[in-house]
Amino acid sequence: METANRFVFKKITPNNQAPAVKPIKDYLMMQNAVLNSLELVISKEYMALKDRHFELLQGISTEKSDLMLKLQSNDQKLKLHPEVQTLKTKYSAEVLIIKDKMKKCHFRNEVNGRLITMCMQSSNKLQALLIEARDLVTCNKTYNCKGSASARAPLRVSVSA
Repeated sequence: METANRFVFKKITPNNQAPAVKPIKDYLMMQNAVLNSLELVISKEYMALKDRHFELLQGISTEKSDLMLKLQSNDQKLKLHPEVQTLKTKYSAEVLIIKDKMKKCHFRNEVNGRLITMCMQSSNKLQALLIEARDLVTCNKTYNCKGSASARAPLRVSVSA
């Protein structure tokens, strides 16, 4: 019977120490920088929606999603940081600034969401009008021997009495 080879992978660090944790101030600065970038992206999204440049929205959406993931990752690192208690004391001013930026981003994102909803409603109304117009024009349908429908324009009969 053969014995299976077993490999044990162990992360090797200098002097077998745990990976270094960045100072809490660094994470706060990263959060601030990410929020600044997010504000710009949300503004770009608003302008694209307002100017109806919908082709730009895919890239903007990806960029916004990446920034949100960075925010969540940094937030998790802050929550697990050994000096987390200093967020309420030593770094309370920085935390307030970050929270204020978060509220602004959230509000602007909500505005963009409402704008997207309005664009979709407008598009749906236009589609309904176009379908109605098409149906009026194609109300005279004829079918061939194979069952395929073909539309004819309304008859334009010129009658002179």
